[in-house]
Amino acid sequence: MEPRLAVTPAVMDYAVNTVKPVLDASPDKDRLSQLLKVVDVLKDPKMGVDVNRIAPDAYFIYNLLDKVKLGFLYTWKFSPEQKEMLQRWHGKYMNEHPADVFFAPTADEIIKTRAGFGCTHYARAFIAVVKALGLVEKPEDLRYVVSSKADDYNRALEKQDMEKTINGHQFVLVKIDSRWIAINTSQREEAVNMPEGFSPESCSPPQNIPVRFESYPAGIIFLLRKIGKDFNDDCGDISLANLMNISRSGNTENGMFLWEPYGTVNQSFPGRRT
Repeated sequence: MEPRLAVTPAVMDYAVNTVKPVLDASPDKDRLSQLLKVVDVLKDPKMGVDVNRIAPDAYFIYNLLDKVKLGFLYTWKFSPEQKEMLQRWHGKYMNEHPADVFFAPTADEIIKTRAGFGCTHYARAFIAVVKALGLVEKPEDLRYVVSSKADDYNRALEKQDMEKTINGHQFVLVKIDSRWIAINTSQREEAVNMPEGFSPESCSPPQNIPVRFESYPAGIIFLLRKIGKDFNDDCGDISLANLMNISRSGNTENGMFLWEPYGTVNQSFPGRRT
């Protein structure tokens, strides 16, 4: 299995020749500002990892047409790079379940193709670039995070619905000066302080740990479900099946509901960084 967060030659080239010059030119040299600047580059319309982005629906339309040997009719509207990438990712990641294209690509593949389009892709690319540039010295101070939407989880739990898709969000946690901060790698300039005393090792059933990012509507709360051990740990969310198991139990091998239902009464979540 390909390492999902590895620093490959393609990752190193992008980090050194595209991201580093932007960081060097920035007047803000503190750790958090530099990390948020990495997100800026990854999301930049000219320099970012989604320059060749295709809307997720396009993958599913192409998948349906390809089953009847008509996929080629759908690719005419894309650039040569997008066409090649669509066919490549379809053949490589959509055989077992079409939705796996959201979760299976490695940081290397995302950066080489510049075809990222989802939170998993951005979080993986971010971690790989940060590693390549040595912006976080201790491996345990940068973690990949899998979370689930509170309302989705509650509805699935109430009905014990093992087939329901539980939506969520992938992002990262970074430790700066003994304090953990959640960085939304899908959105520019968004970081959230975790509560005093928070530790990634506290992310285990049955109690929920909520996080809210201001770029999402107020009612959307994400519940932490799995956190990597260090910046080499991708949490194993490489398929829809694995991700749904994590959403229910925190374990790719266990599909049972292990977390309590989440309620906003007497539950707090961290505020946005100012």
